[in-house]
Amino acid sequence: MDKYKSKLIFNKYIVKEIKFEYNENFKEKPVEIVFDINKDINYINKEMIIDLKVDIFEKNDKYPFYMSVSIRGFFTVENNDENINFEPNAIAILYPYIRSIVSTYTAEANIMPLILPVINVNKLLIDKDKNEN
Repeated sequence: MDKYKSKLIFNKYIVKEIKFEYNENFKEKPVEIVFDINKDINYINKEMIIDLKVDIFEKNDKYPFYMSVSIRGFFTVENNDENINFEPNAIAILYPYIRSIVSTYTAEANIMPLILPVINVNKLLIDKDKNEN
């Protein structure tokens, strides 16, 4: 199995911050899930540290709540002789943790649990970078 071992090792993640603000003025109605994702990537020797943040809805009466979740993932890159860009893989590893946190937190907040969609988070971030430049 050693020949299949990944050069990208996921060590752990931590929850940096969760913000949740319930909107008491919201009138029950279906709303489209609106969210934004941001990333920050730093390297220290063979360590890659990724901060991934998701902001859900906006703070206004159109939405039932505002939520922000920020996590930090710690990765090790071993023997990267081929200079492979592991950032997309690392981001794809972290996004399901944010999805889980959001659905669990909203369920425990005694509101309709929100399940973020499965998306190609890397394509979203690439498109976002193109639009900002």
